[in-house]
Amino acid sequence: MATRVPMNTIFCVIDPTTTEQRALKRAGEIARQAKVALHVYVCVAGRENLPAEDRNDARAAQIARHEAWLRELVRPLQDDVLKITIEVDSQEDWRAAIAPAARRANADLIVKSSYRRTAIQRRLLKTSDWALLRSADCPVLFVKTDRVTPLDKILAAVNVAAEDADHQTLNDMVIDFATVVAKNTGAELHAVNAYSGSLNFVHPPDLAKRVGIERNRAHVGDAAPEKLVAQVAGKLGAPLVVIGSLARKGLSGAVVGNTAERILDGLETDVIILIRPGS
Repeated sequence: MATRVPMNTIFCVIDPTTTEQRALKRAGEIARQAKVALHVYVCVAGRENLPAEDRNDARAAQIARHEAWLRELVRPLQDDVLKITIEVDSQEDWRAAIAPAARRANADLIVKSSYRRTAIQRRLLKTSDWALLRSADCPVLFVKTDRVTPLDKILAAVNVAAEDADHQTLNDMVIDFATVVAKNTGAELHAVNAYSGSLNFVHPPDLAKRVGIERNRAHVGDAAPEKLVAQVAGKLGAPLVVIGSLARKGLSGAVVGNTAERILDGLETDVIILIRPGS
C-alpha cells in the first residue's frame, strides 16, 4: 500500500460561463494545504465559422481577453499558493480538450465543477464529466457544492465481491487512496458496499477487514450503488466520497450512465473518482 498520494500539480478547470468558480476555490485550498503548484485552465470555442483571414486574429483576441480574466481570478491566491500558472486553450470540442491539457501539465489531480444531470440528460448528452471519466489519466475531484466544510469523514465506495481483475484492482486503488487521504488529514474513514439480492450479501466484518477499518464504519445494503452511497454519505455528513471507474474502450466505453456517473449525480458532496483503464 502506498504511503502517500503523490501530488505535484493540481489542474483546475475553469467554467467560462459563470462568475462562481467553485472548482477554483477548492483547488486553491488544496494547493495551499499541500504546498503544490496550481495550473488554471480554460478552453474557449474556436472561430472556425469565420473567414480564414479573420480567424487567427479573432482567436488571438479571444485568448488575450481570457488570459487577462484568468489573471484576475487567480490574483487572490498568489500569496498562498506555491506556484500558479494559467492556460487559455481554443478548441471546437472543449470537453475533449480537458484531458490532453491535463496530461500536458503533468497533472496529478484534476479539479472540476460538476452539476446534477438527469438520467435522460446523461443518456442524450456527452457531457464534460462523461468525457473526463473516459480519458483522464489521473484522479478527478468533482466539486458539487459551494460549501467548504472540514474534512472529518471520507467515504470509500467499493465492491469487494467483484471477481474480475479490473474491478479488484479498482477496489485496491480506491481503498489505498482513501486510506492515505484519511491518514494525511486525520479524517475518519468509512466504506460502503452495495449488493443485489441476499445471495450476494456482503458481510460488514469482511468489508471492514478488507478496508482496514472498524466494524461500525463498514456500511452495506441491498440497493443500487447510487442510492446506497448517497444515503450513507448523507447520514454520515461525509464531505468527500471516493469511488472508482473503469475507462473502457470501444462500444462499452460509449455507453452513457455508468455506475460512477450515477453515483456522481446522486451526491450533494464532493466526489473523487479514480480512473483505471479497462479492457
